[in-house]
Formats: sequence, structure tokens, C-alpha cells
Amino acid sequence: MREFAVIKLEERRKIIRSAFVASLPVLAGYSTMGFAAGVLMAVKGSVAYPPLWAALIALSSVSGTLSFAMVPLMASGASALSTALLTLCVNFRYVFYGFSMRERWRGVPFFQKWFLIHSLADEIFALDLAHREEDPLKNRYYCLWNHFFNVVYWVFGTTTGAVVGAAFELPSKGIEFAMPALFLVILTDQVRDLLARYRKGDKNG
Repeated sequence: MREFAVIKLEERRKIIRSAFVASLPVLAGYSTMGFAAGVLMAVKGSVAYPPLWAALIALSSVSGTLSFAMVPLMASGASALSTALLTLCVNFRYVFYGFSMRERWRGVPFFQKWFLIHSLADEIFALDLAHREEDPLKNRYYCLWNHFFNVVYWVFGTTTGAVVGAAFELPSKGIEFAMPALFLVILTDQVRDLLARYRKGDKNG
């Protein structure tokens, strides 16, 4: 991270604030969806220490769809192969996200690139794409903070949901439908906003 020292402190603070403000709509969605996913893991996952499993799953995959899909696998004691195949099928679209960011992240150090690729979920990708910064170093600094904020939101929401679900045995009826529906609404809103920014840029450019 030493290379970011060439960016002035005030500029770094400005970039961090910008990433945080841009991530606030995702905070609302991730905390809600994550909480619901955590509740389902605690109530229907049939595992010991649900908060631990919820945190591990949230850290290993910042994917709302996969987190919900993991619940029946956890309950049935599915094999590692079944889990890997499901993960591949559900998250295969992220491969194309990564390809579209190749030029933008060319030359990024290994661990930073690994984190950026690992956490490249739908909403995070939309925010990365919507951010226009000509300086590659400043752009990378923004992306790292954008990914960091959103991963924290997701892990916090999922783990908190598992803690509350395990402690109070909350009912899960309706969550299976309501949360994927919320996910689709948030994703649609992000895509519409991204398209609007793109069209505005075309008109101005």
C-alpha cells in the first residue's frame, strides 16, 4: 500500500469519502439481505455455531444469491463437490465482470488484485464501473475502499442475522421469497443508474 503515499493525504480522504457515500445504497441492501441470509442459516442451516458459518460464507463469497442457496446444502450435509458446482453455476457471471476490468486493473499487485476479483459482486462492480477516474492509481485506491466497505456491510449483516436468528429463533417463513425479490430490485436500480450515467456521458462526450 506504500504506492498510495504519492497521493496527497487530502485527496486520499476525499476518495475514501467518495467511496463511502457511493456505497451507502448498497449498505441498505447488503445489511438487509445479509441479515435475512444469516437468519436462514441459523434457523434452517442445521449447523453448530451458525454465526461462525455465516461469517465464513460471507467472507468467502460476497454473493447474496449463493448465501441463500447455501442454506439447503448446509441442512442436507452436501458434499464439497456439490457445493463447488453450485458456487460455479451461481457465480459464473462474475467471470465476465473480471474480464471487463482487466485493462483497468492491469499491473495491480497480486494481493490487491486478488481482493478486488474475489469481492467483485454485482453492486460493487456497478459502482466500480460508474466511477470515472483517469488516474489509474487513484482509481485503484477508490476501488479498494469501495470493495472494502461493501464486504464489511455484507459480513456484518450476515453475521448479525445469524446471531439474532440463533438467539431468538426467528421465523423464516417468507424470507426465502422476500430477500431474493429485494436483491433483484436493488440490482435493477443499480443497472438503471449505471445506464443513465453511461448515456449522460455519451451525450456530453
